[in-house]
Order: sequence, then structure tokens, then C-alpha cells
Amino acid sequence: MDFKEKIKTYRKDRGLSQQDIADYFGYKSFTTIQKWEDGSSTPPAKTLKRLAEFFGVSVEDLITESEKIAIPILGTVRGGLLRLAQDEWLGQELVPVEESLGGEYFYLEVIGDSMINARIYPGDLVYVKRQPIVESGTIAVVLVGDEATLKRVYYKDNGIVLHPENPKYEDMIYTQEDIEEKNIQVIGEVIHSKIRFK
Repeated sequence: MDFKEKIKTYRKDRGLSQQDIADYFGYKSFTTIQKWEDGSSTPPAKTLKRLAEFFGVSVEDLITESEKIAIPILGTVRGGLLRLAQDEWLGQELVPVEESLGGEYFYLEVIGDSMINARIYPGDLVYVKRQPIVESGTIAVVLVGDEATLKRVYYKDNGIVLHPENPKYEDMIYTQEDIEEKNIQVIGEVIHSKIRFK
């Protein structure tokens, strides 16, 4: 069985209506549940995990390896100069379920060209796993105050270096004092980049 068949089976086995599930998840009507069961839409990763908990099963029990789920595009991130990260819904992209387990994931649209030598171009979507620490040398989304940037992160001399992959730009070097004063923090690790041609 695929996801749409499983959720319908789990629901009926427990004597629940589509409206019962809609009420539990805070939806105004059962239309969303109906779409999950007819296969016209799939829940985002966070909701998928809540569904598994609701039915008392694992996420793996709900889905098959070949299925995909919706990951939100939360906003934009500068691949060049710093710019305010817009925490807004820009749409969604489907990814294989196995690529969305074990954490919280989201996409950001890239603006700027400072990471082009890492094959990340303006307009591409970077797939980010939200986490506060990454290994040195990892490409990550980093928040500097209220502004976000996409860079390769290096830890040196109790500080942090945000390294662009374009010789037009210079390293952004911050001391431990800078980190505290500017509230510099890693938002997440970039897992992959999705190329967009339009």
C-alpha cells in the first residue's frame, strides 16, 4: 500500500472520519484529509511526523521509499552580500521521504553569486537541514544579526570564517566577540542544491 491507502486504512481501522482528523490537526474542513487520501496532495514533513504519532506508527510505516513529500520554500538567502532572510512561504518542492527523515528540512531560494564555484547559482534552491552546528568546511546558512548568508563555514582561532566560492568576494571573518555581539549563528547545513533554469 502507498501513503494514501495507508492513511485511509489507519483512519477506518480506528473508526475515525476525515473530519475527526481535520479537527485534530486544526483544519477548518476535511478537504485536506480528503486530498491526502485521494493522492492529490501529500502532507509536509512536520505533519507527516504528527500523523505517525497520531496513529501510533512510525513514519516508515506510513510511507514507502519511492514516495515523496512536500518541503516548504521558506524564503530567500543571499549567496553574496548579506540580506534579510524572509521567513515567508514561497511554495514547496517534493523530495523523497527518505531525504526528509531525522530532522527539520526546508528550501531557500538563492540570491547573489558568491557560491557559484560550488555550483550554487542565483535562483537555485538550497535544501537545508536545520541544525546549530556544522563541521568545519561545510556549506551552511548563517545568520548574522537579522541577516542571513550562504557560505562555507570554517572555525579558526576561536572565531568563524564565512568563505565565499567566488574570487570576487572576500572572506567574512568574525572573532568570538563578534559572534556574541552580532549574534552570529548557524541556521543549518546545505544538503543539496536544486538547479533552476527558469
